[in-house]
Amino acid sequence: MKHKILSTLSVLKKDPVFILGNQKSGTTIIANLIAQATKKSLTSDFKSAIKNSSLQLELDFNLLSFNDFVQRYRYEFSKDLIKEPFLSYYIPQLIETFPKAKFILIVRNPFQNIRSILNRLEIPGDLENINFNDYDEIKKTPVWKLALQSNMFGLKSSNYIESMANRWNYVVNSYLSNSNNIVIVKYEEFLQNKADFIQKLIKDINLDYVQDIKYKTEIQYQKKGNSDVDLSIFFGDNYKKIERICKTNMNKIGY
Repeated sequence: MKHKILSTLSVLKKDPVFILGNQKSGTTIIANLIAQATKKSLTSDFKSAIKNSSLQLELDFNLLSFNDFVQRYRYEFSKDLIKEPFLSYYIPQLIETFPKAKFILIVRNPFQNIRSILNRLEIPGDLENINFNDYDEIKKTPVWKLALQSNMFGLKSSNYIESMANRWNYVVNSYLSNSNNIVIVKYEEFLQNKADFIQKLIKDINLDYVQDIKYKTEIQYQKKGNSDVDLSIFFGDNYKKIERICKTNMNKIGY
């Protein structure tokens, strides 16, 4: 009820900055640092939408129009900066609905990106198949099931790893088809020099850098996974699935 009232009273931001990227690609920390450095308002995840595990399916199968979705979540769409990973799968619709908006897409090497999601959900990477009911994090937040599936995009996958690789590919393909409208950045470059990266990114999207955030760059917004693991061992036979699906787009964006 509170969210419905807030959305009713809110006015859509006509020229927001959308901060997009697959889950666990660094969107949370980068969005928060941009907001603090520019002193702009921020939507960091559509928290009320996360509870609705059928929302993405409603959009994908046209049970809910994108415009109706935007109106339903007017409060979230009223901020200067809007960060929500699942919006990464609706880039063309966002560009059409918000023609004055700016777009940042954060990408991460797909092997590490997928590994990080699986660490978050405490799921091994070398299984042939999984049962969602075996994992507490998925039972706690059922919307995570969608991050492990790709059928809703018309992409058939043999298992959960192929699904995640196809989802990574889907987002990159959306960028490649709309590259004139999107600033693409790599999470790995952010890690090299976080403060300088944020300052340059703010300049690239024509915002003003008004507050130093160097002392805030090491804040941990989410539980950290194990990025030092041997990926060929972590994924086992699934490693080749990611390589086969993502290799072409990895080359296109410089991985």
